[in-house]
Formats: sequence, structure tokens, C-alpha cells
Amino acid sequence: MLGSRRWQSHAGPEARLPARTRRERFIGYVCGIAAPFICTLAAWPLRSILEPASILMSYMLGVFLVASRYGRGASLTASLLSPPVFAYYFAPPIFSFAISDLENIVGLAIMIVVASLTSNLLDRARSQAEIARQRENRANALYRLSRALSDAQSREAIAALAAERIRDEFGAEAVIVPADENRRLPVAIAEVGPGFDAEAARQAFAANSTRHSQGAAYYPLAGSQTVFGVLLVRAEPSSRLAHPEALALFETFRNLVGQALERLYLAERAREAGLQVQAEALRNALLSAISHDLRTPLTRISGAAGALIDNADRLSAAERQEFYRAVFDEAQRMAELTSKILDMARLSSGEITLHCEWNALEEIVGSALTRLDKALRERPVRTQIPDRLPLLWVDAVLFEQVLANLIENAIKYTPPGSPIDIGAELAADGLQLTVTDYGAGIPDGMQQKIFDKFYRLSGETEHGGVGLGLALCRTIIAAHGGRIRATNVAGKGAAFIIDLPLREPPALDWGETVESGG
Repeated sequence: MLGSRRWQSHAGPEARLPARTRRERFIGYVCGIAAPFICTLAAWPLRSILEPASILMSYMLGVFLVASRYGRGASLTASLLSPPVFAYYFAPPIFSFAISDLENIVGLAIMIVVASLTSNLLDRARSQAEIARQRENRANALYRLSRALSDAQSREAIAALAAERIRDEFGAEAVIVPADENRRLPVAIAEVGPGFDAEAARQAFAANSTRHSQGAAYYPLAGSQTVFGVLLVRAEPSSRLAHPEALALFETFRNLVGQALERLYLAERAREAGLQVQAEALRNALLSAISHDLRTPLTRISGAAGALIDNADRLSAAERQEFYRAVFDEAQRMAELTSKILDMARLSSGEITLHCEWNALEEIVGSALTRLDKALRERPVRTQIPDRLPLLWVDAVLFEQVLANLIENAIKYTPPGSPIDIGAELAADGLQLTVTDYGAGIPDGMQQKIFDKFYRLSGETEHGGVGLGLALCRTIIAAHGGRIRATNVAGKGAAFIIDLPLREPPALDWGETVESGG
């Protein structure tokens, strides 16, 4: 909080000065009166040793010390009293104000001039130092406000913070009413506080000009283009806002608050525009995927069904079975594609809640392999899972989906009959699970890109899919607090590595288990 002397006007009447300043001035004048007599007491025992010129220097030192501490008024008092005191006690004839020696008269005149110049220079230096201190205080106050406003993330936070700083810096009651997202004052402005005029605030906001009503001022908080709120201020006549120095700082405060509200508004607009761009890109990618990857199985289903209807009498049992199988396979493919799209939408929107339980990794891997048993008939799957691995706190259904997607990915993009390796090991910060194939690997620079939604490497269209399998894996693993990455392994192909954090499994009370079993 700024001190009460910060906005002191040197030209104002002494009666308007704070009590502490009046007391300091009174003490200064007392010291100015006492300084010549103190110098006299100090020099009197040495009068037989020191020359009058040296004694005069002691009086000048006293004037200088008074000027350096209490300013011009006290130093002028000391400089005017020093000559008669010196003349009375040290200039022959002593104990008389008469001066018989011309040298002492010249010395006294020089002392008066030097003391006056010294006091003026010191007073000017003090004034310059005070001005510099005020500027430093204003710069610090503006820096603290701008830094605090830059950290505020909502209009309410900006309003509360700015009102608090204005009360602290200027001693005035302040309320800030920010405009809503449509740049209109909220309906609840009438409830801002007792003594404030809601209609005056609305007029200040609409006209972008200051209004005064009921002893309060209403300032628009404008940005570079429009008004983003209203600042309501009620200040006492004796508050620091009555001084011109404070008004300039207050104006800067208002500008900073208006710019902060504008920054937040523009950030919200940019965020909305970014979301719209992402939504549009997602929609286009989804339409592209649906138009291509879902149209193909639909065409095959329609062709097979049409052949069954038109040529049912001429088809043999084996041919009809082949058409039935085509309809079934393509319908299953469509169901899988649709399921992945829906799962990705739910996971991205946060609508799916993890149902985590303690599960053994071996059981989840076995379930995924059983699920893909038909596709893995001609492929050897080699698992290297150590015994006594700790239990995993995971959603078994979703984690099995991750493994299934990775294994399906390996089946699609590796030569028929090539093996698939599944390994697990304890790492320093958790469990590391790896699915490795023996294909061509991942092109350089694409190790992160392949996890993006709807992204497929060139030449992948022949394998079908909409590019959501790996994106689903990353989303599910991230929901479990882990991460997934892809790399190439020398002598093999692509390797997908999952890092999962471990939690301490619950301790089993075998005594209670045996008793319940008995």
C-alpha cells in the first residue's frame, strides 16, 4: 500500500499536511534553532585554540546537517541564527552583537550565502529524490498490477483483483463490473453495492465516457476497440485520488484493467475459433473416412445381397454360403469401424469413466489374444511376461482394447505368417509393455504422427480402417496416467511401447481368507 506522503503536494497549505509531516516540520525548526547553540557549546572550550574562521566552519557544518535531514526551512532558520550567535560568543568584543573585525564580518556574510546555497541545493536534491521515489513506487505499483492481471484467467478474477489494488493504492472504494461474453453489462449490475447508481454505470458504459452520480464516479474500461466494463469509484475528499500525481497513476490503472479484460475477451474468441477449426477439420476427416471406408463394405454388402436376391435359384449352396460370408464379414467390418469412431468421440469428450480394478497383466493379454484368435491362426505370438508382476490398476475392458488394436495393427501391416512379440518388464517408474512386429517399420519422423486422429500412412488405404486405432490407444493410455510411443527395432519391425504407472496393490489378509473358506 502506498504511504500517505506519496501524493503530498509541496504547494499545499501546511494545515492539510498529514499529522506526521507537521510533526516532522516542527522538529526540524526546533533543530534549526538548536543547531547554532549546539555548535557554540562544541566550539566554546576550543575558542583559545581555534581561529574564528574555523569556528565559522563548525556553524556551517551544523547548517549543512540540518539541511540534509530537515530541508530548506529548518536550514534557513539555522543559517539566520548562526551569525548573531557567533558574533555574540566569538567575535570580538564577545558577549556583544557588535563586530569590530572586518574579517569576521566578511566571514559571516560568506557563511550566510554558503548556508543558503547549501540548503537550497540539499532541498533540491531531496525533492529530486522524492520525485524519483514516487516514480519508482508508481512503476512498482503498475508492474505488480500488470503481472497480477496477466495471471488472471476470468473476468471475475480480474474484477476482484483490480478492485483490491485500487483500494490499496488509492484508499478509495472500488467496484468493477465487467461486460459478459456478448460485451453487455450483466443484469445484476443493480446489486453491485449500496450507494452506486446502476443507471449511471450503464450510461458510462454505453457512451464510453465518465459519469458522476451520488458522490461516485463511473469510468468506462475501454480496450483498443470497445468498452469491456465499468469501474465504479467512491473516494473521500482527503483520499490520495485528490492529488494530481495520483490521477495520472489511476488513469494508467484503468487502462491496464481495460486491456486485461480485452485480452481475456480476445483469448476466448481465439479459443472458440480454434475449437471451430478443430471441429471443422474433425468433421471433414470423419466425412472423408465414412465416405471411403464405410462405403466400400456397404457396396459389397449391397452387391452380395443383390446377387442373392436376383440369382437365388441359380446359385449353388457353396456360392450362396460365399455371399452370406461376404455380407457377414463386411457388416462386421462396418460395426468395428463405427464402434471405433463412437469410442473415440466418447473418450475425447470425457464421457467415458474408467472402471479400474486390480487385474493381472497375463489375464488381459490372454483375453486380447483369445478375442483375435481367428486372425492369429497363422501367426505365432510370443509372449515374454515375467512371473510375479504386480497387479495393474486399470480398466480391463479398455486396456484389452488397446492390446487388441496394437495386435490388429501388426496383423495388417506385416507379412502373413510373421510373428508378433508381446513383452513386459518392470521399469524405474512403472511397468513397460511392448508389442513388436516383424514388418517394414515406421517411416522416420512419423513415430508421433501415427497417433493422430484419422491419420494414415500413404498406402494404408488398402488395409481399410479410418485411422482411429492408435489414436484410441493413446487416449486410453493417457486416461490411465501412462503414455504410448512407437519406435523401430533393428532386426524386427515396429515396436509400440506402453509405460504405465504402478500403484501399491492392496495387502491380502490370508488369515481372514482361510477362516472364511473354512
